[in-house]
Amino acid sequence: MPVAFPGLRWHEEVDVGIVGAGGCGLTAAHAAAQEGLTVVVWEKAAAAGGTTALSAGLIPAAGSRMQRDAGIFESGEDFARDVLARNGGRSDPLLTGRLCDSSAALVEWLADARGIPLELVKHVGDPGHSRLRLHAPPSRSGRALIDGLLRAVDRRGISVRLATPAMQLWTDADGAAVGVQVKAPRRSPANIRCRKLVLASNGFGANAELVAQHCPDAVGLPYAGAAGGSGDALAWAADVAAATRDLGAFQAHASLAVGSNLLIPWSLVTNGALLVNQHGERFADESRGPAALVSAVRAQPGRIAYEIFDARVLKAVAADDPHFAGEVVPRAVRRADELVGLAKQFEIDAEQLALTVAGAAPAPPFYGIRVAAALLQTQGGLAIDSSARVVRAGGGIVPNLYAGGGAAGGLSGPAGDGYLLGNGLLCALGWGKIAGEQAAHAVLAERARATQAAMSAAAGETDGEPTP
Repeated sequence: MPVAFPGLRWHEEVDVGIVGAGGCGLTAAHAAAQEGLTVVVWEKAAAAGGTTALSAGLIPAAGSRMQRDAGIFESGEDFARDVLARNGGRSDPLLTGRLCDSSAALVEWLADARGIPLELVKHVGDPGHSRLRLHAPPSRSGRALIDGLLRAVDRRGISVRLATPAMQLWTDADGAAVGVQVKAPRRSPANIRCRKLVLASNGFGANAELVAQHCPDAVGLPYAGAAGGSGDALAWAADVAAATRDLGAFQAHASLAVGSNLLIPWSLVTNGALLVNQHGERFADESRGPAALVSAVRAQPGRIAYEIFDARVLKAVAADDPHFAGEVVPRAVRRADELVGLAKQFEIDAEQLALTVAGAAPAPPFYGIRVAAALLQTQGGLAIDSSARVVRAGGGIVPNLYAGGGAAGGLSGPAGDGYLLGNGLLCALGWGKIAGEQAAHAVLAERARATQAAMSAAAGETDGEPTP
């Protein structure tokens, strides 16, 4: 355990230090920027964003005013029921309830207090959601969430330091987190003393060795997540004797466009697109959702499949998803006036394809996308409590240390079949907000106690002085 030895030079002191400038870290920074606290974020990449920036920006939330405006009324309990149904009741019910109950407040805070435009997406996107509850920027891009959070950091007094990886954590002799060592470009490593520290780094999807060790079912899947997902939080877990949770969990998706590596929205399927193989045959029940069909896609010839749809489906999805219309269509979609022409482009059995799609009664022109399954992110990590405090393996908490997003365990349960669309972003932003708020409240409470103690001491000294 890297203990801050006597005489260690602290190059800087901050109230709340945050490792990682993705959605979790930036949200934590905004939540922690209270009453003049110094908040610093360190990001090892040259740009902020992480996995959030690569996402479609879908945040599931129950009970929001956006839902009420659409005539949808539900509670966090309804949402939690869907989460637990998807993962077989294998995520922690207390933590699941905490995130689901606070989800509406999260999206309204992002919209109202941080000026990020969010709207209710008018399609379910995943059959595991029993109601419309996905909220997203109009662009349907996680990049818009990151840009919105970055726009406000200067006036909030938040310092975001890019290309500055955290090298290690420092603890005191009792195992409490007291700081972090970082390395800025062209500078020697610096030791930063932190009153509270939030780990908001990515998962370990980019670390093939850790994936093989913890997620054997994901071995062989191309990784389409953020390059920074090397598992830093797991490396630090041993340093602070932290417990871990659900390291076998991961999010994979059944439709990543071959060649362009663009994530294809599952709304294509929910609007009527068919998933077929090289023989032109449907091979799975598409209503099971994108995570559940990963193994089915991998079992097809060449480990690829095709999403086949007509103009009605294309127009419906494009009208609701600007990212699909502006990026996916020109870069990944092929078109043909006749179904046989589309089959020829993809070298699909034309006769069987015609039989397969006949029941759907499509109308020309026809469209298709060649897709493969991909690993997007891991979903296991450090164990935390409902205040996002890191839990020790032997019980209790690691003092001063919080975690969220890819650094912490998620809502998928222990494997790769429990992911519900949007829950990765909910864990990132939800735990980020909770961690930032809790860290700030703890610092302010400690300051208040110190001030009170100093005042009491001064009063005692005054009371003890002789009266002239």
